[in-house]
Amino acid sequence: MKSIVIALICCAGFTWSTAQAAAPILNVGSMHDYVESDKGTLLKRVRNSGDITAFVRVEITEIVFDADGKHVERAVENARIGTDKSGLVASPARMIIPANGQQATRLIYSGDRTQEKYYRVRYVPAAPEKNDDFAISSEERTKYEKELSAGVSVMTGFGTVVYVHPVNAQYATEFKEEAGGYTVRNNGNSTIILDSFKGCDAKGQNCQPGRIIHVRPKRSETFSKAEQPTYQFKLIEGNQEKPIRLGLK
Repeated sequence: MKSIVIALICCAGFTWSTAQAAAPILNVGSMHDYVESDKGTLLKRVRNSGDITAFVRVEITEIVFDADGKHVERAVENARIGTDKSGLVASPARMIIPANGQQATRLIYSGDRTQEKYYRVRYVPAAPEKNDDFAISSEERTKYEKELSAGVSVMTGFGTVVYVHPVNAQYATEFKEEAGGYTVRNNGNSTIILDSFKGCDAKGQNCQPGRIIHVRPKRSETFSKAEQPTYQFKLIEGNQEKPIRLGLK
């Protein structure tokens, strides 16, 4: 009997491995997406570079942080939200993406936006089953099952994070240098991004590979001088961005 394994990951790179088994290969683009203050929707394109059709379910959970920064995830019912409710939904929540093709889903937020919200959106490939929401015939389902080669097919899914900025987004980033390092504090009410962040030597050279850091409202990040004497990155506050160099005059 053929066995299908779905692996869900939250990073840009992935590997797909089978014993010569056909399978879809998904690419969801950026692993972080943002619903800006003046918008309520976000278009997300999902590509399938595999050699057979991808049947993809979109699953959404809300990420809720406590005062210590620890978080839990709460399932969001992926149905149309009325004016009396608040949350993020995907339309469509089921996608059929042909081999070497793409399809888009629209992420729609409605409800209160006085505070920033966070969601994890999972794009999960699945083999269509009887009575599911993919609306295909039994003949099409049988044909798809035959296309999946015998053996073990590993289909990789992705979990991305969506930041829903508050309507009245305010940015107030503070930089502080102390004996042991540098602190970047977000005193605003919307997440800031330290893009292409890298530590460098005292002359701002020989830098580490760049990475992205998100700093949520009222939170801070501290970077040690002992690890790297200087740091540089691009500060993104909403639609504004500017270069920052810490430790360099």
